[in-house]
Amino acid sequence: MALRQHVGADVDLMYDGSAGFDLADAIYLGHALDEAGYRWYEEPMREFSITAYRWLSERVKVPLLVAETSDGAHFNTADFTGSGCATYVRVSTMLKGGVTGALRIAHLAESFGLRAEVHGMGAAHRNLCMAIPNTTYYESLVWTNPVVRESCVDAHGLVHAPTTPGTGTLQELPHVPWKV
Repeated sequence: MALRQHVGADVDLMYDGSAGFDLADAIYLGHALDEAGYRWYEEPMREFSITAYRWLSERVKVPLLVAETSDGAHFNTADFTGSGCATYVRVSTMLKGGVTGALRIAHLAESFGLRAEVHGMGAAHRNLCMAIPNTTYYESLVWTNPVVRESCVDAHGLVHAPTTPGTGTLQELPHVPWKV
């Protein structure tokens, strides 16, 4: 609640659980996220059990973003969608079968009235954002403190369609200084 009070009602908050919880803790946190008005609750549990996600969706009101790291690309995402637990699904060139797999998932989600949120940064993912009508956000990771914006994100937090051909390269990703 303190974060919600700090940023105000006009800022969308999302929480990525990074598969760190079991069902009981995911439910507990899901209630708190709903109370604070979070837009979504991403991957709170390992994505091995679609049944556990269905149970979670039946017990919390906060929308779930699912199928981020699950195996099976669009096939597995179809199972998450069919179970009724998804409000948002993840698409990615890295984890979901490249651009083709990502577009298959986006079209699947669209046919069920769901959003397909793009996971990852870089030119390929920016292009996906521009090509998918049922996506909301471009995921730009923060690697530094203080925050340094990715060069494609403007001062208003917007990303614009590329004006050059191609999908880009990994060379455009920011240099991340790793400490050993």
